[in-house]
Amino acid sequence: MTDPKETGYNRGPQPDVDSKPNIALIAGVIVIIACALLFVRNDQAVSIDFLFYEKTTTVRWAVLMAIVLGVLLDRAFTIWWRRRRRKNDDD
Repeated sequence: MTDPKETGYNRGPQPDVDSKPNIALIAGVIVIIACALLFVRNDQAVSIDFLFYEKTTTVRWAVLMAIVLGVLLDRAFTIWWRRRRRKNDDD
């Protein structure tokens, strides 16, 4: 077997034994745990009135529907905004 120093091949930096924990990973785990607790703990019944639609559900599903609707509205607005800017740049 050849020595890596002879071939010039370097595997890159090796992790130190005393390396710090990944802060983003820890924050992500905390957010996931908080979301799971929010979903599990909110089981009270609520009535949702939206225009001509009425539904009795739990708070957890109401929050989940609000998040999904917010993400969909954000995506739709972002797509519209990019198309508008691209059209203005072409003119």
